[in-house]
Amino acid sequence: MKKNKVNSVVIVGGTHGNELTGIYLVKQCQKEKLDENYSSFSLGYLLANSRAIKENRRYIDIDLNRSFKLPDLSDANLQHYESKLAKTINNELGPKGQSKTDFIIDLHTSTANMQINIVITRIDKFHLQLASYLKQTLLDVTVTSEAELLGDHHFLESIAPNGVLIEIGSIAQGCIEYPIIEKTRQAMLACLEFVELYNNDSVPDLPEVLETFSYYSKVKFPLDEMGEISASVHPSLIGKAYPLLKKGDLIFKTFAGEDIPYSGETTHLSFINEAAYYDKKIAMCLCEQANYSLKTNRRIK
Repeated sequence: MKKNKVNSVVIVGGTHGNELTGIYLVKQCQKEKLDENYSSFSLGYLLANSRAIKENRRYIDIDLNRSFKLPDLSDANLQHYESKLAKTINNELGPKGQSKTDFIIDLHTSTANMQINIVITRIDKFHLQLASYLKQTLLDVTVTSEAELLGDHHFLESIAPNGVLIEIGSIAQGCIEYPIIEKTRQAMLACLEFVELYNNDSVPDLPEVLETFSYYSKVKFPLDEMGEISASVHPSLIGKAYPLLKKGDLIFKTFAGEDIPYSGETTHLSFINEAAYYDKKIAMCLCEQANYSLKTNRRIK
């Protein structure tokens, strides 16, 4: 038997209840009995936050996709709805660290222009090959890494030893659009195809270097003396996918019409004007290009 073979895969939708694409795609996969198409692994499904799905809300109390750190999963004093739900899901799919599920594919959408965003939270042979395979198979794929942000990640997919988050945007919350459904479907199917190839030692030749963007910080909106947002993301950035931002470029426009220039180091942006981040007054995220060698599985300096 292949060492580290992926024996069980779970596709998750509805981790955020108002991201309908993953919810309806999971239901469609169940109708089509997609699991019958694969021979080297079992395929299961989960609609994660059923109450938030019913209420068409991102979450009820706290973000479910920030609730899977090991200390939080073991803390009985955390009584938020999603804290308790995370423990239930961890018991069902995990437990984290000794998971009965080998690979989790979590389906998400964004109100920002993220193209087909493949999010990895681990840097190793499986995940680098997976991300590279998706970049070769699909159009308009951008790989982002959160592996360097957290050792013990808080995403749902971190329950399993292997996981990926598929994030397609832009689309409004609580909406369905066929092109977004289809892009998500193709990315999901490519992940499953990769697992079959990986299990059968048939992964095709891939480029030696994988280009990613690695997250390192966030930018908050300007606030007034009352702590309220006082400016919008600059119109020149709206709708952009991972643009390069340099010192002096315009980043915000106040409600009085004044331009605010960027004063930091050169960077790339993502999640620009993401609706889901307004509760934290986050306007965008900062990321830097990070290349990884598929030979050494290490970042290239």
